Amino acid sequence: MDLRDREGRIEAFYDGYGAGREWGRFETPLGEVQLLVIAEFLRRWALPAGRTLDVGSGPGRFALGLARRGAQVTLLDISSAMLDAARERFAEHGLSAEGFLHLSLFELGDLDVGTFDVILCLGGALNYYPEDMEAGLRLLARLLRPGGRLVGSVMSTMGALGMALHTGWLPEPSIGGKELLEVYRTGLLTEHFSEHQAKMLHAEELRALLGRSGLHVLDLSATDCLLSLPDAQLAALKSRPEMFAALLEAECDACRHSPDAGGHILFAAALA
Repeated sequence: MDLRDREGRIEAFYDGYGAGREWGRFETPLGEVQLLVIAEFLRRWALPAGRTLDVGSGPGRFALGLARRGAQVTLLDISSAMLDAARERFAEHGLSAEGFLHLSLFELGDLDVGTFDVILCLGGALNYYPEDMEAGLRLLARLLRPGGRLVGSVMSTMGALGMALHTGWLPEPSIGGKELLEVYRTGLLTEHFSEHQAKMLHAEELRALLGRSGLHVLDLSATDCLLSLPDAQLAALKSRPEMFAALLEAECDACRHSPDAGGHILFAAALA
């Protein structure tokens, strides 16, 4: 599949997916845990933010949080529907952005070199380009100012499979053991497993990929680890506030020690 066709499919999917559904991903019990872990990671590596580009911004949740803290944010997404929702969110909160760019990751070449202090690329934007991840990361790296930071995430091979199993997923009858092991070994998702062709990564694959892209790894973390649990169990734990607060503190630490554990692997990187 060529790049234009791939991007057309991604754009159509997210236009139809719905900004409310995308925003709501973090309003489930597990989503709230992931959001706390991501927020802590951003506090450590994306602040103070200065000029910030949010690539694959979706409806603007993370850009909005940084804008509240004084960042000058530019949002970029392949989906016009997601950008429209982001504009509405910013207006609701009385905040402004430097721009809302309806572009794909591979249309970043028109932006000036060394423009941004911080670049976000959270979610699975990089995973949708199995053969072109390194090229995409190089495009992001060229936009960083000296001393700037790239803070992003990729879908985790080990963590995504583990989280699906922990929350009750059963493979379709058409999926055999050979196909499942192939996904685990290669990270390559097929139509049997996902709406998109994509490549998930192990932490060591990500570290090597960032190095080949001219970036130095500052930190890695899972988005979830100890608390990758069914919603009912998380709700029961949350009903004991002191215990749950301790678990959240342990969760942030465990995620940094076990970056492969969660649905996504967070990374912070700088120019090598």
